[in-house]
Order: sequence, then structure tokens, then C-alpha cells
Amino acid sequence: MTNVSWFEPGMKDQFYSVAEHLFGEKKKEEAAILYRYVIDRETDHNDQTFLLCQFRLFQCLVGISSEGNKEALGQFEPYYNRLPENNRLDALLMMANVCYSLGDWKGVELYGDEMYACACAAYDKLKNEKYVKNLQTERHLVVYYGHGLRIKGFVLAMQGRYEEAKKCVAEYSDLEWFQPLDDLGKKEVEKFRTWSKANMYNLELKIGNNKVLNELSDFLDQCPEEILPSLLSVVESANQFRFDADNILNKFSIMLPPVNSDVTYINGTQLFHFWYEKAKYDFAKKRIVGGIDELLYALYLAHRMNYYTGFEKCISLFRKHSEYATEQQKLGYKQIVEGVFNV
Repeated sequence: MTNVSWFEPGMKDQFYSVAEHLFGEKKKEEAAILYRYVIDRETDHNDQTFLLCQFRLFQCLVGISSEGNKEALGQFEPYYNRLPENNRLDALLMMANVCYSLGDWKGVELYGDEMYACACAAYDKLKNEKYVKNLQTERHLVVYYGHGLRIKGFVLAMQGRYEEAKKCVAEYSDLEWFQPLDDLGKKEVEKFRTWSKANMYNLELKIGNNKVLNELSDFLDQCPEEILPSLLSVVESANQFRFDADNILNKFSIMLPPVNSDVTYINGTQLFHFWYEKAKYDFAKKRIVGGIDELLYALYLAHRMNYYTGFEKCISLFRKHSEYATEQQKLGYKQIVEGVFNV
């Protein structure tokens, strides 16, 4: 049976065009309504406009809510591999990032590997000038190639394969060979160089080498944008190997974004895990009241992000130390918890 569109000729393109205009103006809620309208009325699920609407809707729906992001990913996942190659690269990068925020490491590995393979295939075609002109990705092609390596290194580190992870990190430390590189591409290459330095320090920390803390501190003075992910690695490793990291944590934790500031699903996730791990670190140091404050930061972030697994972890840890909480801390805890269960 032949698939038949419910649209009059030209109407679908008009709706899509208006939705794209709204999306370009960052009016995602309004754009999402029109993307849904096209999706609900198009019966041919291989239609390119239908597939692009699915991708745009995914981009519109992803926010700071973990549960909302999980649902959006599940809705979009059946369609991404039918997208044109340029859109598929953008989709894979976003899907890998969403999986990271959800703690879905298998998903991170799956989409990261696929993005890397797709970027490699695209680069192999670069000799075809016509193809270069047709490949219109949101970011420079080197971004997808570099992030493919970066994700691979992250997954290897998660598996405890640190020496292999270091090889991946070394690969994206110098991507100047990736041609052609315009000014934007060169800036992206510099970003990967910075990330590689940070991640080499983080890998040393993961094997318990706290001798790199002073070097890392000097690095963060020069690259403050790496403070959050690096401090997360520091405190996780300090908790695992029981080493003292007070100097670097005290120096840079005051530079972290306030918990009530605007966060993305990436840095919000990192910020939650940092304060949760920092609370554990201070509990081990017998700094109970300070640790409870930090645990309440994490609890508040978990509430804001609808991160129910994290929320439950915070409640469990709070109950173990609740007898040491001040009356103000108990009140703060009660307000956050009641704010969740009374919604």
C-alpha cells in the first residue's frame, strides 16, 4: 500500500518553513507545535521533511529535565539513522550528550562510535568538492571527528582501560592535520587541545596519581572553563583513593556556577555529581555540617532536573547524617522534598 500524506500540495513545506524560522529565532516551544503538526499528519515515515521534523522536535524537547530528555530520546531514536548524513552527525552528537547526562554509558558508546565512523566516512569524501558543498552540518566537520575520539576515550576510562584512553586523548590533542580548516575550524581544534590537556590530568587522577594536582591547578588558572569537569574528576578520585584535595577544591569550588543559575543538561549533571561527591568527601573528613550543605545543593539540582535517581541517592545519604543537621538545614531539606512530592 502506498503511503499518502494528509497535506495539500505545498502545505507541509509551508508549515516546516515557518517552524524553521521560529527555531532559528530560538522560539522552540512555538516551533515544536508546528513540527508536531507535520509529524502527526505525515504517514510516510521515510519522507525527508517528516524525518527532519523529528530531529528538530528532539532538539526542541531536550532541556534540563532528565525524565523529559529520556522520553525525547526514546521518541527520536527510531528515526535518526534515516536522516541525511549532515543531520545525522548533529543528531548523534546530541544523542551521545543526552545519554551522558542520563548516565547511559552504553548509549554514549553506541552513538559516539557511530558518530566517529560517520565523521571518518565524511572526511574520506572531502576530495569531492561537490560533496563538501552539500555537507552542511551545524558545526565544522572536525567537531564530530574530535568528539568521536573524545567519547571513545571517556568510555575506555569508564571501563578502567586508562592506557587505551590516553591514546585516544592524545589523538585529539593535535587535529591541525584535519583539512580544510577555516578560522572556525582552527578554533575548534584549539578547544580539543585544551580538552586533551584536562583529560590527561583527569586520567592520571583516575589511577590515583594525586601528584598532578598542582599542575592541574595551574592549568585551571589558565582555562577556567574546565573547572567544573576537572573538579568533578578531582573529588571522585579523592573519594576513591582517599587522598587530600582540599587546596584545589577550596580554590576553585567558589568559582562554580550557583546552583540556582541557569544550567544545561550537561553542566547541570556535572554540577549535581560534583556537589554529591563533595558532600561525601567532607563527610569522610568529619566536616558534617558543611557536607550537608553541599548535599542540599545536589538535592536541589536533582529536583530541578527531575533526576529521580540522583534525588533518591541524596535522600539516602542525608538520612545517614540527619542527626547532625542544623534546624535550618532540616527546614531546607523538608522544603525541597515537599516541593517534589506536593507537585
